[in-house]
Order: sequence, then C-alpha cells, then structure tokens
Amino acid sequence: MKSTKKIILTALIGVLALGSIGYAATKKTSNKKVASAKLTRKFTCDNRSVTVENLSTDRVKLTESNGKSYNLKLTRSASGEEYKGNGVSIHIKGNEAAFTKNGQDEACSMTQSNADNNNSGNTTASHLLRKFDCDGYQDITVENLSTDKVRLADGYGSIYDLNSAVAASGEKYSNGNISIHMKGNEAVYTENGKDKSCSLKSTGKGSIEQ
Repeated sequence: MKSTKKIILTALIGVLALGSIGYAATKKTSNKKVASAKLTRKFTCDNRSVTVENLSTDRVKLTESNGKSYNLKLTRSASGEEYKGNGVSIHIKGNEAAFTKNGQDEACSMTQSNADNNNSGNTTASHLLRKFDCDGYQDITVENLSTDKVRLADGYGSIYDLNSAVAASGEKYSNGNISIHMKGNEAVYTENGKDKSCSLKSTGKGSIEQ
C-alpha cells in the first residue's frame, strides 16, 4: 500500500514540474519584445537618387544611385535631421532634403519609404507616415505635412498639429503641451510634461484622417 502511494505521489510531482516548466516557457515567450523597424527613405535629388537607412538614433547609411555608400553621423541643426561624414551631408526635413557633396547642394524630394508596399490602399498621398510603439502600450502615428509641420495621432483617437521646435539634434515638433522628438528609429513623446520612450514600428506613405 505504501509503495502504491509513493508511486502516485511521484507521478503527481512529475506532472506539477512539467506544468511549471511549460508555464515558464510560455511566460518567457510572451515577454519577448518585437524587434523595431528601421527607417529607410529614398530621395530623388537634382543630379542623383540617394537612399538613407537609419542604423541607430545617431547614424545613417547613405547610398547613391551609383552604389557608393557613406556612413554619416547625426549633427546639431536648428531643425530637422542633419547627418555628415566624409565630405557628404544630408539635411532632412519631413518629405524634403538637401544633399551636399563636394560643396555642391542639391534639393531632394522623398519618393519612397521602406514600407510603401504595406500601405492600406492609399496610393495618392505622398506624406511620410511613421508609427511608433511608446512604452509598450500606446501607438503614436506621425505624418509629415511639410518641412516644419507634422500631424500626430495618439492611441486614444486624439489628433494634434505640431510645429517644428528647436532641438539640439533630430526632429522635434510641439504645440506647447504635446511634443515628439524623433532621432532615427527612436523618439520621445511628451504629453503634459510626461515623457514616453518610443521605438519605430513601421513606416509608409499616407495621411491621418481628422
């Protein structure tokens, strides 16, 4: 009798142990963070096309249409994103940019972003759309309306028009209460004085409907 009880007890312990292992594996999987997207933009300039890939918050890889590539670093600018290195620079403000090489400036317009093929059927809009995941629970969508204005939609249905604001580097837009400071694939969203860290989730073209 004692032997039978011992066998049953051993079996129950084994079942509980397997259950604990399964729960731990499930919990580990559910907490795994989804990898963030990398912003890639293509511009048509006066004499060439260039592709700008954000490698991090302060570095990009710029590739000319002839295949020549440059690693550029984010620098201080009054507004927008400016990257420099090896005698080459690009200053991006929304859907427009200025590309400089050997002291010669070229005006550029954005023609494509890395998620254009994932648009929700809107083929007429040409504004850059970026979606950020902020602190893991709220999505923020940013539409570049012009070189100095964006439209922002938060995860709760509110929409704001923000103007370009001074920042040491990167793009910053604000209306005094709401602001977003974007640097490459990362951003800081501020509402009522509270900051939220954000990671780029996807990009494309389109518009935020009011």
